[in-house]
Amino acid sequence: MPFYYAVAKGRNPGIYLSWPECQEQVNKFTGSIYKKFSSKLEAEHFIKQCSDSSNVSSNKLIEEKKFGSILDKQKINIQKRSLSPESKRKRSKSKIRKLESAEISSKESHYTTEEKNFTVGKEDYVDVYTDGACSSNGRRGAQAGIGVWFGDNHPLNVSKPVVGRATNNMAEIQAVTVAARQAKKAGIMKLKINTDSKFLINCITNWMPKWKRNGWKTATDKPVINKTELLEMEAALKSIDVKWNHVNGHVGIYGNEMADKLARQGITNYK
Repeated sequence: MPFYYAVAKGRNPGIYLSWPECQEQVNKFTGSIYKKFSSKLEAEHFIKQCSDSSNVSSNKLIEEKKFGSILDKQKINIQKRSLSPESKRKRSKSKIRKLESAEISSKESHYTTEEKNFTVGKEDYVDVYTDGACSSNGRRGAQAGIGVWFGDNHPLNVSKPVVGRATNNMAEIQAVTVAARQAKKAGIMKLKINTDSKFLINCITNWMPKWKRNGWKTATDKPVINKTELLEMEAALKSIDVKWNHVNGHVGIYGNEMADKLARQGITNYK
């Protein structure tokens, strides 16, 4: 039977799935408050009783705030950004429109500040989990999908097939591209992207500057395969304050598991 370790007061309050993870948060922490439970519900209830926070994430605490408060701090006008005729004309002329077509419904385009909560961590970064999935990766008949997860049943969540070549790396890149666009449409300007892809993080933080200096050639003087998609991702991330966070895949981190599930569902619609 799995246990849930609730840390109400510690370095990073929240719910952890193993004692070593919990111990890291409470060991030598003055006044730490924690307890082991056999159900997630009991663990959440314990933290709610012990702290002022009203919502908890599955792997780390992350304070949940009303979307309106985020917008107040970031001074963003959602409807102006999401309904701008100029931005719509630009999107209609771009090949990137293929990726955007299924990302957000017309109802979500009129998203209001009162409708949903986001998961917000330190320094008001909104958390999103992204993932890509590919069946028969690198082989004939491969199919790929992307998953973007802001929260359970969140209107900004996305599950859709990859546009173009079906590879795992393409899926990871496009998932972040879509997540960034979703965030912008909702007026989010501080985004923490949680991904299990070290390739993706290395691309954006390490390799891309070198590839640009080298004429988009790799260290072995070969063309960068995903150049177009990487540039689209870079453009989507522009003007967003992004914090990258690598998480281990398939170890029970809730947000990662949900993004993976959405990505695998996206595969079923790949053509």
